[in-house]
Amino acid sequence: MKRLLGEAGFFAYLDALNQPYTRALRVNLLLRPDGTPPCPIEGLGAPVPWAKGAYFVEGDARPGLSPLHEGGLFYMQEPSALTAVTALDPQPGERVLDLCAAPGGKSTQIAALMAGRGLLCCNEPIPSRAQILSRNIERMGVRNAVVLSAMPDALAPRFPAFFDRILVDAPCSGTGVMNEKPDVKYRVTEEGVQALCRTQKDILDAIAPMVKVGGTLVYSTCSILPQENEEQIRAFLERHPEYEIQPMGAELPEKLAAHENAFGLQMFAHRDGTDGFYVCRMRRVKA
Repeated sequence: MKRLLGEAGFFAYLDALNQPYTRALRVNLLLRPDGTPPCPIEGLGAPVPWAKGAYFVEGDARPGLSPLHEGGLFYMQEPSALTAVTALDPQPGERVLDLCAAPGGKSTQIAALMAGRGLLCCNEPIPSRAQILSRNIERMGVRNAVVLSAMPDALAPRFPAFFDRILVDAPCSGTGVMNEKPDVKYRVTEEGVQALCRTQKDILDAIAPMVKVGGTLVYSTCSILPQENEEQIRAFLERHPEYEIQPMGAELPEKLAAHENAFGLQMFAHRDGTDGFYVCRMRRVKA
């Protein structure tokens, strides 16, 4: 970490891990298309500048216990994670796949931007987690989605060049969320990260043929390790010359866009005031 961030950045990062983690909620645009809540919500703070209808949650407020949450008016979601769907930029009428979808935050964010038009496939390979995903899809009133539970290599032969946009929020080490989940620091090992990198590679290779020519592939993790992020994408592009990076700058606030590099955007708690998160957008430019 010290090599990655430099000495000053490393100690700022350690300090950030001891601070309360940043929280947000996202108003359901299917119910409130302008993104404004219809009534007061406990702890509602300033808008999250990179996601429509999203707001920071202040202090110790627990709006997730509100009946409004159970009724589908809003979804509790990490503010950094909202950038993945902002980068995906789903449009009404498209075919979209959220590949690793449970518990449903990004799927319901996608559905809200699709405004009930088009097809949204929400896939979760683990059946028990797929049930949680289904409940959240129903709770948020999504009507144009199907929930699947399949491994990526099983989906690929059935959907060749089918989707306009695919989001891969990949299994990862979770090293970006250690202030929220402190036990992560005791579970991450070099061997474990290497195994995750192999899984991420296999997922990307499996779904690459599922994107239409001209379509969008977004890869994200809640990791801050380069081997799971920039290095993973660099190797993917070497294996798949039919893809190229599509910068996200226009969709991001200036402060975040300034940190985007040739292989995506890495967010850090000490620099960006959010959890650690990585997102990269690519376009399929040829068959």
